[in-house]
Amino acid sequence: MIFSGLIVFLTGLVLFVVGLQAFWILAAAGVLMIAAGFFTEKREEVVPENPGMKFCWYCLREIPAEAEECTYCGLRQEQSKR
Repeated sequence: MIFSGLIVFLTGLVLFVVGLQAFWILAAAGVLMIAAGFFTEKREEVVPENPGMKFCWYCLREIPAEAEECTYCGLRQEQSKR
């Protein structure tokens, strides 16, 4: 959230400086996003309940860890970099 707030702030600042005064609100929203990013808690990583399972890269359903294709959506899985 901090990084996206920085992008929103900089975009609003550039548009304001260019002469589009209404975009000061975008810069203000970016500042609020940055501040909220510092005060929100990090979320824990979601892991499958069964250790022999993994999540499909596309439909996010649990599939066997050794599966090369999802049994639900049929799409080929990315290779994990472990």
